[in-house]
Amino acid sequence: MKTDEHIGIELESHGRSWDGLHGGYFSDPVAARPLVDTVSLCLTRSIPGILVDLGGGTGFVLSQLIARGVTSGIALVNMDYSAAQLSATCKTGITCVRGSIDSFNRGDLAPCDRRFFFVMRSVFHYFGEDGLMPVLRHVRSQARVGEMFVHQSACFHDPRAAACINALYRKMGTKKWYPMVNQLRDCMIEAEWHVVDVCSAPPLRLTSSDLGNRYGLNTAAILRIRAELVKEFGEIENVFQLLPDGFVAYLPYSIYVCTISPKMQ
Repeated sequence: MKTDEHIGIELESHGRSWDGLHGGYFSDPVAARPLVDTVSLCLTRSIPGILVDLGGGTGFVLSQLIARGVTSGIALVNMDYSAAQLSATCKTGITCVRGSIDSFNRGDLAPCDRRFFFVMRSVFHYFGEDGLMPVLRHVRSQARVGEMFVHQSACFHDPRAAACINALYRKMGTKKWYPMVNQLRDCMIEAEWHVVDVCSAPPLRLTSSDLGNRYGLNTAAILRIRAELVKEFGEIENVFQLLPDGFVAYLPYSIYVCTISPKMQ
């Protein structure tokens, strides 16, 4: 899958309008707090020279870390494929680099001999089921012994919930795919990451109205998808629920703290 296909029609929602998407989830300090807390703690242990937000969008996570005062002496890089997202980044103290997590080279971000720390929020699903392992292996190939990777990714504990939401995204015409929590953990291990911890993060609430705007779906398409999912799965509390004129779905998130131990090199 080419990088352009990962983003597709969503490019229209990038840039200045991104912060207001889905109720402002991706610009909400409260929603970001578990990830920011986790990264802040890990930074005190890793002491990197470079902090790279992979697929960092408008740079919100980095800006929250700056506000915490935990990035002193660390070079900050916001890497994203979308030029519109990068153009909306607050440039103070952040270097913007255009690139994709499935093909970037650490040497394009900073001198290779410096210690890196990678952070990522809500990106893996763009690569689909078949693309997950290749992108995990690529990020791993760019990391070195002692470096850390903390990512917040959408994944499920319940197989029925995962099947329902994956069906929703297929019906919306996207290639996105969401794994189970343990499935993603096992994939990380297979890609030679050491998974130190997995914890929960706030779910993302998705209304059919927002999804229609994001993926270019009209009212008829929304109602068709609604009817098909009800027939196949019914309503699932806190996963897929009906509204009078549409539906609301939820993406649960987990935060994975990963590192590379000397025995893995």
